[in-house]
Amino acid sequence: MSLMKKYLIPMLSVFFVFVSFYPSVYEITHRGNLRPERAFELVHNFPTDYNFYLSRIREGIEGRWTVVERYTSEPHQGSFIHIVYVLAGQVGRFLRVPLHRSADIYHVARIVLGFALLMLIGEYVRKSFRGRESGIMNHELRKKSSIHHSPFTIHHSLFSILAFLLVVTASGWPSLVYHNNRWLFGGHMAWWSIMDTLIRITHVPHLLAGQALIVFLVLAFSHEKTMKKSGNWIILGVLGLVLGVVFPPGLIMMYAILLVLFGVEMMDKTDMMKKKIIPYVVFGFISVPALIYLSLMTSVYPWKRLAEFDIINPLPFNYIEYVKALGPLLPLGLIGLIIAFIKKEKHMYASVAWALAWITLLAVFQFIPQQSPLRFTEMAPHIPLGVLTAYVFYSLFKIPFGLPQGGHYSLFIIPVFIIILGLGSMYSTIEWLKEGIDTKMNAAYPLVPTGAYLMYPLKDFMQPFYYILDNTPPDAVVLSETTAGNYIPVYSGHTVYVGHANTVRAEEKGLLVRKFFAGRMSVNDAQAWLAKERISIVYFGPQEKEDGGIGDLKRVYPFLVAAFTNPHVTVYRVP
Repeated sequence: MSLMKKYLIPMLSVFFVFVSFYPSVYEITHRGNLRPERAFELVHNFPTDYNFYLSRIREGIEGRWTVVERYTSEPHQGSFIHIVYVLAGQVGRFLRVPLHRSADIYHVARIVLGFALLMLIGEYVRKSFRGRESGIMNHELRKKSSIHHSPFTIHHSLFSILAFLLVVTASGWPSLVYHNNRWLFGGHMAWWSIMDTLIRITHVPHLLAGQALIVFLVLAFSHEKTMKKSGNWIILGVLGLVLGVVFPPGLIMMYAILLVLFGVEMMDKTDMMKKKIIPYVVFGFISVPALIYLSLMTSVYPWKRLAEFDIINPLPFNYIEYVKALGPLLPLGLIGLIIAFIKKEKHMYASVAWALAWITLLAVFQFIPQQSPLRFTEMAPHIPLGVLTAYVFYSLFKIPFGLPQGGHYSLFIIPVFIIILGLGSMYSTIEWLKEGIDTKMNAAYPLVPTGAYLMYPLKDFMQPFYYILDNTPPDAVVLSETTAGNYIPVYSGHTVYVGHANTVRAEEKGLLVRKFFAGRMSVNDAQAWLAKERISIVYFGPQEKEDGGIGDLKRVYPFLVAAFTNPHVTVYRVP
């Protein structure tokens, strides 16, 4: 193997990780354009969830090994839900990363896990096209072909690279948008960031970790030499257990893939059923406790809120839009699936099983309210679809069409065009994100963002968090509106009464919070409520003032003691 072939996938992986992370690099390098009253932060993906994950990383830096929910005030025990972020924090603790730099750990995890996933994809596509022949056309085919006068052989690595590029650049059907005197691609289901060609490469860490584990497990189960050793079955079962803890829907997906894979393999090997089924049973036996644990934990608060929220606020899912968002790889991949199934192409069985399992789960979970089928769009279907799309052209390449010498290369026009569309989608996303960053750098209103607003926080908004950190007991519960409540667990490490959609009884608590800050509670009722909820600190900033237009909360509730103040925020102690 030449050095170029050996290092091409790693080099491409580094390139695509950098391209995916480039909007973050752009934001860092342009932070000097930020308005002077605003504080810089490198928010990634959805702002409230970003802080949610950072709060878990902070817990790891503090030395915790289990997760406590600091976005709700009810006493509870720790759990292993979202443990990947606590463990990332533990790594940061070992490397002596300061508490206020939890975001650094998050973004490094994006880079490392994104690169690991791309490298595993590279191995997956390589094994998918490592066939029985050293070249695409064997000696007999060359003799029958009109091009037999030329030494026409193409190594399987060419199709491995083609498949890799199809997978990484997979995008939706193009939708051109004329914006600021230029044409850019607009995306289908653009609100769901995992569908974006660029963003998904360095997406949220636990999702990248889950997808990487799925790729590794599929690779292992489709490799005969690996499955011949019973000791490997136990290792794979443990990895399945880890997958179930890190990314529970991923383990459900893995079960579906293995079920389909087992069925496909047994179609022409019924005599080997007993031998083949044992590794699957071992895997299921060792890994299923993760789902049992999740079921038990989500039956009690605060973890029950994770399942409850999806039922109360079901994620929208439109199959037509999803088909558009999958782009050309969907029809071509399904054609490849049919060809591989008919020809019993063993090296494609893993991709066939993956694609069929994904389609099945999308259909089944349409009728299960506890889990939206949208979650199964996160199972990296572009990987098997990209491989099967490349397999379509691999199959065509093997057919002696009687083309002139080199004529078969014209078949590459279609996949190359698809890759170019994907690269165009990446470029467009970069341009959209850069424009959004520039707008956010100059934005002055609102003072505190809520809902869909994306703003850098005021320095005055952030300053009280450090006061609370230095002057308040760690077990104190802080009352604020939702935006400050979303930041406080990250920057002071304290528990808040409300601050995220995963807050227990978030809807009910939100009404009580607004009633309090609007001054519509009596003094006695306010004191009794604060005592009942164990609240000892009240954060009163721009969003809190908007609830009732009150400038000084102490005038309404005289028992409050002002402990800290700046032009925008007052922190009160509850005696």
